[in-house]
Amino acid sequence: MKKIFLLLNLVLISLLLSNCETEETMPNETSIVTNKNTINKKEIALDLVNLLADPEFATNIISKLSTDHSPGIKLSELLKENSFMSSQKSYQSLKKVADNANNQLKFSDLPDNIEIPELWLQKPSNKNVDYKNLLVSFAPEGDEKSWTEIEAYTLDGQLVYLDVKNTPDAPVLVIETKGYETLKAEVDYMNKQLQVSGLQNNRFETAKMDLNPSSKSNAGLETTKLDRIKLKDDEEPWISGAAEIYAITSGIKNAGNDAEIKIIPMYYLDHDGTTYYPNQIMLFWEDYKYQAANIQLFEKDDNHNYKELVNVIVNGVFQIIGTVSGQPWVNVLGQVAGAILQAMPDQWYTNSDDYVDSFYTIQKNTTYTNHRGARNNATVTLSPLFIPSN
Repeated sequence: MKKIFLLLNLVLISLLLSNCETEETMPNETSIVTNKNTINKKEIALDLVNLLADPEFATNIISKLSTDHSPGIKLSELLKENSFMSSQKSYQSLKKVADNANNQLKFSDLPDNIEIPELWLQKPSNKNVDYKNLLVSFAPEGDEKSWTEIEAYTLDGQLVYLDVKNTPDAPVLVIETKGYETLKAEVDYMNKQLQVSGLQNNRFETAKMDLNPSSKSNAGLETTKLDRIKLKDDEEPWISGAAEIYAITSGIKNAGNDAEIKIIPMYYLDHDGTTYYPNQIMLFWEDYKYQAANIQLFEKDDNHNYKELVNVIVNGVFQIIGTVSGQPWVNVLGQVAGAILQAMPDQWYTNSDDYVDSFYTIQKNTTYTNHRGARNNATVTLSPLFIPSN
């Protein structure tokens, strides 16, 4: 008899996973507000060209960007370190842009649009870099599939055009307003909105990663960590820079089948086709009533508004919850993951750059080695991790 019940359970889970994968190809129509970029990157480029005429400033900027291993550095930070140029009109213009971006985050609980200017350096591979040929550039506006060329400026202010797909032979100083720093701010705000809506506990509230168990009975915290991850090479334009990847985790937190959702940034995951070993905690098992959860990976889309996106996710999940109170929890788990996918803009389903992959029904105390996602865009190794209390 036990064998029969076990077989029925396996069949049920198999059907649910099949249902989740089917849902990926049948998204609901959604209306996500398109971002309006308010920072003029061309003006920033021309101001930088003016400042780079100073040898000391140029040396400082190139040295900083060459040795720093983060995907980008805030423009405000670079200006602060080079305040000896503060009397220059171009410096003052750039500082105004950077200050306005910082003030937007300081004085608004939930900004409508987040743009944080930052810089990164694209260096030619397998050759000695001659920074006398440095170019200053930025990504074009709109959908990358429509890009035909990339504007860039030489150090004497001449406009040149670069190929979209092929990395240039010269070093390029790239201006970004929707990159690494923006992702950090957006994830923080999205998690706050999930907390306000009741779809997230307060684990991220007092600290960005609170590892203290709420219950002392087990004298520790049971988690699942990400040991290894590799994304397929999606051949994005080089000017797009590092991929801004984040995970949405979901599980069932109580007998009423309410969802617990977290957004976890993966800042290190900056290049497709590369294997990373982050040792990053993805699932906190005391957050869930049951011993299974979902992990879904997305890349931040510069053309869609994070504020509207989290609202659509919340509404979609609540619609599902309102209809599943009497259903088995494992069924609800699959439907919550489906609701998150259906909340995303329709075009994400045909563009693997934005919706990366889903890992359904990840179980507690289980190791997954070279485990492929439902879309076969990501391969991960996951393992249990018990963290004892101090």
